Amino acid sequence: MSSRLALTLAPVPGETAFSFMARIAARNGLAASTFGTDMAIPFGAVIDGDPQALARLAALAGVPEAELAAWSPVSQGGWQHAFRGEIFHARGLKETTLRGCPLCLREDAAASTLPPEQAMAFRGTWLPRHVTLCLTHRHPLVPLWTEATLSRRYDTAAGFALIADSLLTGALDQPLRDAFPFDLWFDRRLKDGPTDGWLDQFALYPAAHFCELFGRATFTLKIPKWRKLPPDRLWCCYDAGYRVSSMGEAAIRSGLTQLQQLIGAPMDGPKKKFGDLYDRLAHDLTGEDYRPFRELLRDHIATTWPLGPGDELMGEPVLERRVHSVLTAARDTGIDARRMRKLLAEAGWVRPAGEGREDAWELFDAVAAAPFLRSLGEGVSALELQERLGISRSQFDLLRKDGYLPPTLAGADHKPLWDIQAGRAFIDSLLAGAMPIYLPRYDWSSIAMAATRLKVRPAEIIRLIEARRLTRVGRHVDRDGYDAVLVDVAEVERLLDRPKAKGLTIELFAKQVGLRPTAAMRLVRAGHIPTTEGANPKTRAAQRYLSPADVEAFHARFVTLRRLAALLGLSWQALNVQLGDLGFTPATPDGQDVGALYEWEAIEAGFCCRWPRVTKVEQDEGGADGDARPRSASAP
Repeated sequence: MSSRLALTLAPVPGETAFSFMARIAARNGLAASTFGTDMAIPFGAVIDGDPQALARLAALAGVPEAELAAWSPVSQGGWQHAFRGEIFHARGLKETTLRGCPLCLREDAAASTLPPEQAMAFRGTWLPRHVTLCLTHRHPLVPLWTEATLSRRYDTAAGFALIADSLLTGALDQPLRDAFPFDLWFDRRLKDGPTDGWLDQFALYPAAHFCELFGRATFTLKIPKWRKLPPDRLWCCYDAGYRVSSMGEAAIRSGLTQLQQLIGAPMDGPKKKFGDLYDRLAHDLTGEDYRPFRELLRDHIATTWPLGPGDELMGEPVLERRVHSVLTAARDTGIDARRMRKLLAEAGWVRPAGEGREDAWELFDAVAAAPFLRSLGEGVSALELQERLGISRSQFDLLRKDGYLPPTLAGADHKPLWDIQAGRAFIDSLLAGAMPIYLPRYDWSSIAMAATRLKVRPAEIIRLIEARRLTRVGRHVDRDGYDAVLVDVAEVERLLDRPKAKGLTIELFAKQVGLRPTAAMRLVRAGHIPTTEGANPKTRAAQRYLSPADVEAFHARFVTLRRLAALLGLSWQALNVQLGDLGFTPATPDGQDVGALYEWEAIEAGFCCRWPRVTKVEQDEGGADGDARPRSASAP
């Protein structure tokens, strides 16, 4: 290989390294991959932006290395790519379809005596998914070709050779359009970096992605969620989200409020109202770069939505109510909504009917107004209490006999009366931390039905919930009151104090603690989870089960990320970031990946500890209390 090629080219301003290499390869009569093999410069390394490969390519062509690197993405491993000083996800930078400006490419061909495919250069500014317009010509970027194989996708000379006639004749031309604020902002960030704008304090790709999601949410007023915008109209979403987001947090909160007022009722839930904006931030976009947007949306919903125990917010259960609406206050107190509105308005908590919003959205501070709402409590009969809490007479009688739902007024000379707010608080306590269940399947059952199936009193199940021994408690989203509380019958059966209670299968144990079944099986086989052998009740074959003592021994040694987050009162996303920052990594017994599972010994050594402390001997004997509340590692 010579030190410099005889047949070489000059890079076009803004051209990527892979485009430049493809053109030089074509100039020398070769495909890009073949040329790379002959010159000991792997084309895949150039596509990845490998500095050594780019340096060898620059030396071979006799061009400045910095010019090749300026607009070329650099793989950071995994799905991350560095580009123009920013980090992009591969989906935002390396899509299978390459897009470009036909007018730029036609100018390349007109300015050269070379064949069109050797003259046409692919610009790096066309790579990001959020770039939809060539600002030089005001021409929309158009799809050039789609190819899954990287070496063929980025051999741009070969691609241009196939579509050169269409480009030169104008067959790919589209109507021009003006540049909008989002187009200008994104282009400026790529070329010049951030300024002092509100969005410029964040990484470019997450900020642009938030604009996209927020814009899509606003477009649900015009286009149903199930109907996707065509690719050539996505810029409308980007710009709609940017126009609000660029004005700062207050404008974003105002925009979110307008959306929730215009679309449906509070009972629909934030997921239905905000669509992908809520769903993606809650479940998919959990990285640190998205944290500011995630926290902004979460705080907005928590302070402007009448959520209470049994509801879910950003993938985490709501443990206490922060905001009441007139309707939720009326439900909790048992007072008619019209009368409740009048009482609240007279006390200055809400605006009178006709002046404020409808009852479902007229909100007030639930914590501050709690004493006032308690003062409105009025006694109701047993029958009325049952109706308002959704409890059958038989269940009510059983609960009363076991000490639940005592009357607030009782005497020999009058009928007993109950406080409806106390009854509602009892239901809310059972729903604290419950997961929403849209369609109960498998072992999900109401307390009444579970008690009937297991032939126990409902109070036995309720005591398991109160003691936090049940890890699977659900809320039926289409029901209200007592009947909305769901439990896992199999888990209840295991925890009941029965001499002949069944053990827990490894698969069911994995489901309850949040492990993959294959990971749980590996831990069992390696002896990290103790088990007990018994006969399968159906096949009579020998089978490994986890007895209550086995499960306690597991919880004494291990804790899952979600369980630790629940014990600490944090979201699992926030806790995951904290543990990562402190250098904690999930346990890998015998070098095996078993998911987000940590050993208490490591957690207690440098993060938090259970109280009272659990000694190593207690762990070995399975004597730890898995529900012990963690405290600071500095606690005595």
